Amino acid sequence: MRLEDMTAELRPRSDWEAVDLGMALTRRDFWRLLGCWWLGMLPALVLSLIFLRDQPVLLLLACWWWMPVSSRLVLFVLSRRLFGELPRWKAVFREWPRACVRRFFFRMLWARLSPWRPLTMAVEDLEGLRGKDYGARVRLLLRRGDATVVVLALWRAFLNVWLGVAVFATALMFLPSTEAQAWSLAMQEWGGNSWAGLPQALLWTGVASVLLSMSLVDIFGTGAGFGIYVNHRTWIEGWDVELAFRRLGNRLRGVAGVAMTLLLFGIMAPRAVAAEQTPKDVITDVKAHPDFEVFKHTWQERSPSGNTWNWSGPGEWFAFVIQGIGWTLLGLLIAFLVWMVWRHRHVFNAQGISMGKKAPAAARVVMGMDVAPESLPKDIPTAAMELWRVGRRQEAMSLLYRGAISRLIEAGGVEIAESDTESDCLRRVEVEAAAHAGYFGGLTDAWMTLAYGRRPPQDERMQELCATWPFSAERRPA
Repeated sequence: MRLEDMTAELRPRSDWEAVDLGMALTRRDFWRLLGCWWLGMLPALVLSLIFLRDQPVLLLLACWWWMPVSSRLVLFVLSRRLFGELPRWKAVFREWPRACVRRFFFRMLWARLSPWRPLTMAVEDLEGLRGKDYGARVRLLLRRGDATVVVLALWRAFLNVWLGVAVFATALMFLPSTEAQAWSLAMQEWGGNSWAGLPQALLWTGVASVLLSMSLVDIFGTGAGFGIYVNHRTWIEGWDVELAFRRLGNRLRGVAGVAMTLLLFGIMAPRAVAAEQTPKDVITDVKAHPDFEVFKHTWQERSPSGNTWNWSGPGEWFAFVIQGIGWTLLGLLIAFLVWMVWRHRHVFNAQGISMGKKAPAAARVVMGMDVAPESLPKDIPTAAMELWRVGRRQEAMSLLYRGAISRLIEAGGVEIAESDTESDCLRRVEVEAAAHAGYFGGLTDAWMTLAYGRRPPQDERMQELCATWPFSAERRPA
């Protein structure tokens, strides 16, 4: 594992930012990961089609139980792709038998229903830990983001059901009218006691819909768990710091060679000069140094009956030195106490100790977008509408969204952090009951639809957003 080869930005993230990282890694190689998932599912699917051909529901249950094998192949590709190596299909086929049998009873029986599977599977497969070492490592990783992994597991279950129903309903839309009426009548008359009364085509369509839903959700769920795993190791082991030092070492490697060469020349040059002198000359030069001169000191101590002092020796001087050190330490202690009283003088005010916290500095960059007031035009809605009219729709919507965030931070007092996502920003606005929360919610929906769905809003909607801009008294309708 070489951190220099990592194909993603390595930095500490929040838990949900780590989920976004895993999603991005999955989207980058989606089709390859989808193929790996179905390759892992192939044994269960083939055996189920042979022995459970007349029981589609049991076939679906067998495929669900076998799903960790497919997740392992997805994790195999994700982990190596992150460090700059895209495994060929030959390597994936070599990994396939190991993914089927590695810790089979533990993974398929004991830990099959574990909600932490996307995270613990990385410890088991990528680090190769077993027994007590595996348990200690998992407990260490789950100290951060335990709740995030559990919430992610709940979302996976919900999305499996929702996406399966959506695919099944979409399939019904393409049926001939007569077949659709027969299926609808069969489902209305079905009492839920036996699957035998339903048409086989209907059952197999439902099974195919759920299998497709399982594949899509598990691929992205495994990617999200891997993103959390990488983020936890970055926090715990300081991967970003290690990578920074490695890059610094690589830059200084050439400079170090030059410095060593100069140092060697500096050491050898005096030796070459010294070799021209005889030993007697060297001894004479050394003895002539002022450090080898002989000095004599005479102390006198004044006696009680006379005016002359006769010092008994250096012991008296040592006593005076100790006394001076003592007075110096006392002075430093007094100065420290005075500084502490001054530093914490607010404790002694008439109002008592203040328990309030200093307000954090306002964010200047949110999600990589500059939201500083000086980076925005004075009339934001007018500038955004001008960009929209010339076809620069992404920039226009971005300007409107950045301006809203900037106004909410500066004027509304909403504490938006640099690492917040669009959903985090909207939640903060709603929780803090900020003004214009309804407008910001509609603007957020339009921005996310354009930024992630690549579907710009209608011109009328953009004109409405600019015309109802509530953050400036100087606004004029676009």
